[in-house]
Amino acid sequence: MGMKDRLGRVAQKAKEVGDQVKEEAVGAREGARAAAQARVDSAKEAVAGRTDATLQRAGSAAGSMKNRFDDLDLETLLSRLPVPASPVTEDWRFSLSKIVTSGEKPPRGTGLLLRQLDRFGAIDIGPKEVGFDDTTAKWDKIKAIRTRDLDGIIEQLVSETMAEDIAGYLPPVPGRGWAVEKATSIIFTLYALTAEQALRDPDTAKRQYVSEIEYKGWIRTKEAATGLFTGPCMALVPGLDDLFRAESGRRGIPIEAAPSTVIESAESRAEWLREKQSAILARRERTRKEIEY
Repeated sequence: MGMKDRLGRVAQKAKEVGDQVKEEAVGAREGARAAAQARVDSAKEAVAGRTDATLQRAGSAAGSMKNRFDDLDLETLLSRLPVPASPVTEDWRFSLSKIVTSGEKPPRGTGLLLRQLDRFGAIDIGPKEVGFDDTTAKWDKIKAIRTRDLDGIIEQLVSETMAEDIAGYLPPVPGRGWAVEKATSIIFTLYALTAEQALRDPDTAKRQYVSEIEYKGWIRTKEAATGLFTGPCMALVPGLDDLFRAESGRRGIPIEAAPSTVIESAESRAEWLREKQSAILARRERTRKEIEY
């Protein structure tokens, strides 16, 4: 074998060794990359597992993350609601239709539907009249203002069925599905926020909120009472209950507190509240799925 052939074989051998080393290096890199990816996937699964467990635990208190976002959005709106100072010099009104249309232009032709929503979702207070859900009374006709504690409000909300029946209260016109979906979502979110407030701050158990106005009618005594929308709002809107009390006090109208419904044991009350909120959240999700456009 000549020198040239030997040199050729050496070069070929060197090339083969080089290719083998290169393949091994590539294989090592791919193996390392696969191992790293496996560690990342494992970490993701662990985080996902912890997140799922956290969401499951939070479900009884605040619903899914999507619902929680809705809750926070509505809670922010209520916390920033401008409530007039006492004495009230102008008529002030807050209603379900105002929340439904906040930040969103309603479909054309839904004005009638929005007005119907206020029949069971409006708070009015002014220098001459005050009332709930489109039932108002002149201040000089009011005989007494009655209050209810937060647990009593929550008990009423759990037993209230009107939220699921809103469609039956609205005329069958275009846009009804949109109005029903918006209104029920807001109402059930208010329910959930009310229960959450009671869980978050045990001191709220001691607070009573204006819930009923007794006034003189033409023939007999009548009442204007808070309902599925107005009850939670009286507890959730900062300063609103204080305003009603201040205006009543200025006019010498007696404020009568309802018997307390608070469960004495803090642990038992917390469990009761979690059960009520879970029931509210379950009703909200069930109702959302049943709404037909």
